[in-house]
Order: sequence, then structure tokens, then C-alpha cells
Amino acid sequence: MSDKKISIPVFLMICAFLVIITFQITFLAVSQMYREEIAEKNVDTSEVWEDKLAYINELAQMYFLKEIPLTELSEKLPAAYVAALNDKYTYYMSKEQYESFTSNNNADLQGIGVNVIYNSEHNAIEVVGVMSGSPALENGVNTGDLIYIVEGQRVAEVGYNAAVDIMLGEAGTVASFSVMREKDGSFESIDFQIVRGFIVEETITYRLQGTNVGIIRIEEFDLGTPKQFKEAIDALLQMGADRFVFDVRYNPGGALDSITEILDMLLPEGPIIRAVDRYGQEEVINSDANEFNYPMAVVANGSTASAAELFTSALKDYKKAVIVGETTYGKGTMQSVIPLSDGSAVCMTTAKYFPPFSDSYDGIGIVPDKEVLLSEEYANTSIYKLAYENDIQLKTAVETISE
Repeated sequence: MSDKKISIPVFLMICAFLVIITFQITFLAVSQMYREEIAEKNVDTSEVWEDKLAYINELAQMYFLKEIPLTELSEKLPAAYVAALNDKYTYYMSKEQYESFTSNNNADLQGIGVNVIYNSEHNAIEVVGVMSGSPALENGVNTGDLIYIVEGQRVAEVGYNAAVDIMLGEAGTVASFSVMREKDGSFESIDFQIVRGFIVEETITYRLQGTNVGIIRIEEFDLGTPKQFKEAIDALLQMGADRFVFDVRYNPGGALDSITEILDMLLPEGPIIRAVDRYGQEEVINSDANEFNYPMAVVANGSTASAAELFTSALKDYKKAVIVGETTYGKGTMQSVIPLSDGSAVCMTTAKYFPPFSDSYDGIGIVPDKEVLLSEEYANTSIYKLAYENDIQLKTAVETISE
């Protein structure tokens, strides 16, 4: 009997068939193992996301044609999980974002040291504040300067947000920009080359209104705010202030330690905040017996949120201040920032907090004692550019505690 030979095409077809059979057997075996494991747990497949994710990872390791992008997965998977929690105050931060968050929260910034807003009339970045001891102050940047060129690019062309990003940079690098400065009814152009440095963000500004009313604006509550707040109080007392207005309009909140330290300066002995976690456990933070005994008012609006609302509600609960303005935002939940092993972090809602004595204002806001709305003419004017005579909310607060 003669030997039968198999042609090369037939041989390749048999090999391909065997590969397919092997693949299908392996795939079915893994699938069966997965289904049996789920069945043993007696749970719905949609609920066992950990097993599902492990199975997808196993499939990718075995069959995915391309290289698995592990670095990208390490960022996108945690971010997707956190996003699926469906809480607008819970979010994932990459390592870079967490480092920036930590730096900002500690009032430790790098830059030239200016506060800015968008000037739509001139399509420019308007300087509304120059921080004390900053490179900008030392180099002659003034409040009111209009930055219209950054690194050789016109702000009107690249856009406000992009231009602000270009202005940012690390200490030791140079910021190159040009400003328009009004002088004798016309504008002159001034060029700046300023070396960026480390600066302490000013979250407190203050001034004396009339002869005896101290006005303190609190931008936010970071870890540097209590010290600046105390300095502002002491300075205004030295200037003759014997009553105070705290402006927390557009204040988004901040750190718990910051707000409790400031309220401890102002309140008598008793609770400052009550926080309740998911298990119903209540934690109370208390103030000592020292308190600030001067007439006070708080100016708030719909963008007063979180810790700024706690500040407002605590002074209201203790009847230490009259509240003037608009109903506040209504954020009464607490977030904890939890670092992860790779330098990233998760900001997660972990508790609901309550004022010293009143009910939660979460989703409701704090109703002022005196509701005062800005007139339509000035409702869209930046608070930094709103003249005192046109700021009916601030004026009402001053007049109320002056009576």
C-alpha cells in the first residue's frame, strides 16, 4: 500500500482548524468556570463587577491582539469606578491633580501672585488684586492692568482660559506678558518679564468702611485662611473698627480644619459642627469659651457653598450675626480626600454635616434674615468691580449693624 501525502494547503487548513478548536475549547472552559463561580455565589451577574472585571482582564491577557495599555488602565479604571458612584462631589484625582490640589489647599502656590478675571470689553485678563510680597508686586504690576499678550500670543486670539494656563508655571521660570494700563484717559502698553516664585495665596482681604465698620471678604477656606483672618481682625481693630461684615459671596467652601478654627475664634463654648456618617455615627466639633463679642453681619448669595454655608449658619444659630443677601447654594455634605498608593487620590463624600443647632441645609440652602438682591443693572458685574455705592447687599449689611 502506497503512502498518502497531504498537500501543503490542506495541511494549513487542518492547522487552522485545530487552532480554532483549541481557542473555542479554552474560551468555553474559561466561560464555564466563570458561570459556575457566579452560580455558586448565587448572585446576579450584573452585581459581581469584580469577577466580571477579572474575567475581562483574563480574556485580554489571553487573546487581545495589541499591547495592553496598563498605564492608561490604571488611571481610567479608578476614574470610571468613582464616576459610576454618581455623586457630583466625589471624584478621582491623578497624581498630578492631587499634587496641585494639595498645593492649593495649603495656600502654597507658584506663579507671579495676581488675582484675575475676564474683561470682555477688551478681551483681556484683568488684574483685580496683587498679592503682598509677590513677584508681581515687586515688579510693578498694578490692580486694573489689562493683560492682553501672554508669551507673544494675544489673549483675544487664544482665549481667556488658555491664556491663564499659559501664565501659570513653576517657580524659577519666567512669565512674559504685556499689559494695557490706563493713564490720563488713554492706554499705554507695558511689557513684563517676571520670574515666578512661591507665594502664599491671599484668601482674605479687608478694609474699613466709614470710621468703624470692618469689612472682611473671605474668598475660600484653605489652611492659610485662619491666620489671615486673625490678622485682618487685629488690623481692623487697630484702625478703629467696632463692628464687622463678613462677605462670603462666591465662596465655594474649603477645608474643615480651616472653618472650625475660624468659627472657634468667633463663637462661645458649644458645638460648631455635627457630622453624621453612613452608619449614623455622629461626631461633634466644639468651640471653647473664648468668643468675639462685636456686632456682626454676613453677606451671602447663591454661590455661597459648603464650608461658607457652615460659617453662615453657625453665626446665625448662635444669633451672633445678621445674614444679608440671597439663599445660599445648599451643600451640606462632607468630603474626605483619601490618597492612593501611586500618588493619586479620591475625594469622596463621607458624611452629612449639620449646623450647631438647626437642621441640615443640604439641597435647601440658608435663607437670609434680610433678603436683598442686586439690581438688574449690576447683577452681572464682577464683585471685584462692583462699587460700594452700587452694592446694595453690602451696603444693607453695613447699615444694619450701624443702626
